[in-house]
Amino acid sequence: MISVVTVLLLAGAAGCSSSGAEEEAAGIGSGAGAGAGAGSGADSASASASGSGADSGSGADLSSSSADASGGGGGASSPPAGVLFGADSLPSPAADHCRTKNLTAVARGTGQGRASIVITNTGTGSCTVRGFPSLLFTSGTGRTELPVDWAGSATEAEKFTLAPGDSASAALTFTDLDECESVTGLDVVPPGESRPLTPAFTTTSGTKTAVRICDTGVRVKAFSPAR
Repeated sequence: MISVVTVLLLAGAAGCSSSGAEEEAAGIGSGAGAGAGAGSGADSASASASGSGADSGSGADLSSSSADASGGGGGASSPPAGVLFGADSLPSPAADHCRTKNLTAVARGTGQGRASIVITNTGTGSCTVRGFPSLLFTSGTGRTELPVDWAGSATEAEKFTLAPGDSASAALTFTDLDECESVTGLDVVPPGESRPLTPAFTTTSGTKTAVRICDTGVRVKAFSPAR
């Protein structure tokens, strides 16, 4: 009887020991799994942070490239829109310079190889003129550029005032031969402006005409008060 009881007690002790060992092993395994999970989270966070940093750096590089491209484009400045042939190296216009919208223009042939451009102030107030007209010539085939030679410096040209109704004129001289191009009109940009006036050539009596201008060029005097 005692032997039977002893055997049963030993078997129970062994079962308890085995169960405890299994629970302990399970606990260790669970702890290890949790640790691995924590490590995986940390690695993911690190990778994410690292990737995010790389993306941010890439964005900075793109911004930098964009800025460089923009800066590079700014280096080659294009001429102001609407300023016509012969309008380079102009001084800054006065605040009260005559505006295209307040002017009319007449182009007159005044003899062989000679013409004049006359602008008139049609506004309600006085304005100033200083410098040369910028010119583009009109022929039967459309607009054409001809070499323009300014007689003097724009910075040294006389500055004068046009009251309402007053006029200013600029003289043109050129080679006029039968074989040269027939020019019927002009685009005339007043000093300091970008929008042209578009007079047709007329005679001194006001009749439309054409003048022949060779490609040797046109010499242009600065505007002066019309007498």
